Amino acid sequence: MLQRKNIIIILLVILTACTSSEIENNEQWYYEELELKELWSYSKGDSQTIAIIDTGISKYGKEVYADRIVDTYNSIDGSKDVTDEHGHGTEMVSIASGDGRDGVWGGAPKSKILVIKAIGDDGKEASHSIEKAIEYAISKKVSIINMSFGTFKKDDKIEKLIQLAIKKGITIVASTGDYGNNDILFPSSATGVVSVEAKNKKGGKWEKSNTSLYSIAAFPGEEIKSLTLGNSSNSKPFNIVYSTGTSQATALASGYIALIRDYYNSKNITLSNTEILNKLRALHSTTEDHPDYLSPFQ
Repeated sequence: MLQRKNIIIILLVILTACTSSEIENNEQWYYEELELKELWSYSKGDSQTIAIIDTGISKYGKEVYADRIVDTYNSIDGSKDVTDEHGHGTEMVSIASGDGRDGVWGGAPKSKILVIKAIGDDGKEASHSIEKAIEYAISKKVSIINMSFGTFKKDDKIEKLIQLAIKKGITIVASTGDYGNNDILFPSSATGVVSVEAKNKKGGKWEKSNTSLYSIAAFPGEEIKSLTLGNSSNSKPFNIVYSTGTSQATALASGYIALIRDYYNSKNITLSNTEILNKLRALHSTTEDHPDYLSPFQ
């Protein structure tokens, strides 16, 4: 029997930004753009669990967010070891749900976190580990699955698992790509997925963001503050960096969606994925420079 060939997953990240030195700058433009303080008056995502399928989380990050990490899973080797030696996964966790420790605030600072290491420390991994990651997230009944990565080739088994997750009420959030063209990557191109483009600091489209008429939403993706790996040369357990890409926009979108879901849950309203997609489309964030991100709460 012929075996299905594995697709190669590509992390979406501007490496020069992620490997840069620390930036001593407390100004975070996307706080104002997203009106985060106002959003948090409605919700901080308490009832929601975001599964971050990525390169894992650093040992320091795991300690910092220990009170909100509900589980860990390594879908590459089947263990619970999700130690991040790349940095991307640690950054996505902090952007989606950082709670202010070390000066890093994410979109949903009280959401729960399921950390899944499905991508190797070289930033690439075959599709079978992504399949196992989605299956595990479904089994744990998470609210949201964040996939800040993509591939140029569709994978039918991953597509089926995504549709199963959506059927079970899980919101899938994925990056459109960082190649500056009109061909969004998979899995963001899959039906029912929240495909996320990136915005620049002026509120417009980030120049390297892949775009499409079918994209669902756009979120800040330029110079986003996050926690990342420490510096072995001085034994520091963590660094703070400002990185750029649709990965970062997707993590912020996952946090934002956690706020929406939690807010309506507090009113005993369970939104379907179709309703969530419609609320995101109604922002017109892919076409307007400064959309009203507060509107779904009013």
